[in-house]
Amino acid sequence: GCMMNGKLYPFGDIEKTEFCYRCHCNRTWIRCCSLFLRPVGYDEKECKAIFNKTSCGYDVVQKDHPSKVCSAFGHV
Repeated sequence: GCMMNGKLYPFGDIEKTEFCYRCHCNRTWIRCCSLFLRPVGYDEKECKAIFNKTSCGYDVVQKDHPSKVCSAFGHV
């Protein structure tokens, strides 16, 4: 298997790691791609991006009111 972040993964395709990556593991290497997009174009003075490991995405919320979602942003 392949070791990543202290966890042993089996050889072959790994659909989703605990840190939201899709990987392929073989005897000589492990190659991974992120399953998440980073938010861009939001008001960074008023809002912050918080990573959600359950959804493998970012929640963009107001800094002063984290229960309120910020709008008008894109992802890369």
